[in-house]
Amino acid sequence: MLRQCSEETTNEANPMGVSSDSTASFEQERTVTITLSECVTIQAGYPFRGAIRDIPTGSVRAVQAKDISPLGELQTSNLIVTDLTGKRDADWLQQGDILFSAKGSKHLACYVHEDLEMTTCAPSLFLLRVKPEWKQKVNPQFLTWQLNQQPAQTYFKRSAEGSFQISIRKPMLAATSIALPELSKQNIIAKLYEASIKENALLHKLINNRQQQLNAIATDLIKNSEQFKG
Repeated sequence: MLRQCSEETTNEANPMGVSSDSTASFEQERTVTITLSECVTIQAGYPFRGAIRDIPTGSVRAVQAKDISPLGELQTSNLIVTDLTGKRDADWLQQGDILFSAKGSKHLACYVHEDLEMTTCAPSLFLLRVKPEWKQKVNPQFLTWQLNQQPAQTYFKRSAEGSFQISIRKPMLAATSIALPELSKQNIIAKLYEASIKENALLHKLINNRQQQLNAIATDLIKNSEQFKG
């Protein structure tokens, strides 16, 4: 599967230092299986009291599940501005953090690419942070990719609880199996994953633009038809 992905993305991957020779040697490298909680801490988002209020003059921003795109990309341009309502100190989002959507029909993980000043996350999200002793062994963007792939997603669907409000409990997330190859391989996969997100986002933008053009044409046709009848 990885070989096929490498062949299909050669043009995009090579500028980032990814070669077919590198992907061809993947199977020869050592891979270990661990549980997610072995390499990351898992913390529920900030316990806001009730719904998060939109306070334009507030002092903090909060990431909610809606700020994670269907592609697993964190979108920070329209984060809600609010104030903290609980007694607990907030965990401010840092570069390398992973956010996991625990509630809803889709359980996506997203990677935090940069420190987000005075920004925390909603309680419907889990904040994953690589443990200090694992930072030289784990690429968090690779973990994000693996949590969004079919084996983990199938596990989440089996483990989800509730009929109306489907959710993943912390113990279930902590027990997720992670296949951990050498760091060099993780880095290559992380680069391919980042490139795929950008490519998909661009493709969706082009599709939306084309659809808007077609909608405008259809609207003009209807208007012209009505004018002709008149």
